[in-house]
Amino acid sequence: MEPELNPQSDALLVTELNDLLKLDHDAVYAYNLAIRALENEEYKRQIADFRADHERHIEELSQLIRSRDGIPMQMPHGSSGIFKLLVQAVGAAGDDRSVLLAFKANERGSRDKYRSVARKVHAADVTSVLARAAEDEARHYAWSLATLEELGVDFTAGAGRAEEAFEAGHAKLADVAERAESLAMAAAEGARRAWKKNPIGTAAVAAGIGVVAAALFGANRRR
Repeated sequence: MEPELNPQSDALLVTELNDLLKLDHDAVYAYNLAIRALENEEYKRQIADFRADHERHIEELSQLIRSRDGIPMQMPHGSSGIFKLLVQAVGAAGDDRSVLLAFKANERGSRDKYRSVARKVHAADVTSVLARAAEDEARHYAWSLATLEELGVDFTAGAGRAEEAFEAGHAKLADVAERAESLAMAAAEGARRAWKKNPIGTAAVAAGIGVVAAALFGANRRR
């Protein structure tokens, strides 16, 4: 059964899904760097499998966006996407442990964002996609944590705690940048839909959707 369209709520949902879509594009680019830099063939294969998960997310999210009359944003995030690539590139300058530490830092943001969005109330088709993707992200992060511990990283010691602090800061900075980008996308999506429906009064409708988006994303931030 085709989902019932609601122009305003669907505009916000499309924005939310496009934010996740960009997150998966961020991951694919960062994974490519990690795979090229790793020496251990088992690690390469595992991360390639994880990359396939993100490629599946891209396909599924794109389908959901189109089903809500949206346009999938097939690109990484702006400044935060570049930051994630830089983090992975710095890791690539070291050994496998450095590569995986950078990989883990990037994965935390993906895990946390998918977990947060999957907890919201959505239509059944959206819920199933987000729940599966959230499980994927939790599994990716758990693997990186366990593998680093096998490589001798002690996250309770000084250096390990410093890595954890960097990771938390990295996730927070990316989240702030991506939230600002999401608000801009929400206003643009609202304007596009309003223009299609009625060119007269488009600015007012878009502004209203922007206000609602700001409230929703702000509430999500406080959770």
